[in-house]
Amino acid sequence: MPDWGELFAAPEMQRLTPNPEFLAVLPEVKAAGGRSVLDAGCGAGRHLLPLAEAGFQVWGVDREAPVLETLQGKLRATAVPARLVLADLGRLPFGGGSFDLAVSINVVNHGLARTFRQYCRELDRVLKPGGHLFVYLSPREAGDLVRLPETRELEPNTLVNIATPDGDIIHHFPTPGEILGQFPGYRILRGETILAPIPFMAGRKMPQFVLWARKSG
Repeated sequence: MPDWGELFAAPEMQRLTPNPEFLAVLPEVKAAGGRSVLDAGCGAGRHLLPLAEAGFQVWGVDREAPVLETLQGKLRATAVPARLVLADLGRLPFGGGSFDLAVSINVVNHGLARTFRQYCRELDRVLKPGGHLFVYLSPREAGDLVRLPETRELEPNTLVNIATPDGDIIHHFPTPGEILGQFPGYRILRGETILAPIPFMAGRKMPQFVLWARKSG
């Protein structure tokens, strides 16, 4: 199975369009004065590029150097201003309260449950009081749909060897309550499971959890 660098280098990954659920929240974020944005797990730049083009100050973080090198080439070719940082999402190299908006789409549930919780803690840490959070990920219902005979459950709702392009990577599929529980004190603007097409799974519709929230303070 290809690694992340190979997956994101594929032409279909390079052509992925932005998540429409995320694009729908940007006008309100901008109206609230949001300018600095963290794209946590920026990948091929499907959200980083439109954010920068819309006038946001964007930092893109990913842990795969080849992915960032490809994205840097796109930025040079389009003259879109954005900063790219090679880092693990569990140890973000930013001070507390650095961003007006933190966004992570189909990233934070890659790993064990404790990894998921650490990713969420870091998103919370770097977000300013009053800042917006947008997280989009596969919940438990999606995990039930991608099991194979060879799938192994390492801990509750944490699977490996599943029917996805990155299926040999550990995935944690949290319940909605578990997701919301990572961000106590936030004002939940939207928190629901929807059925949505997965671009890197040939548009197959799967349950996805949408969390849009505002940090208290």
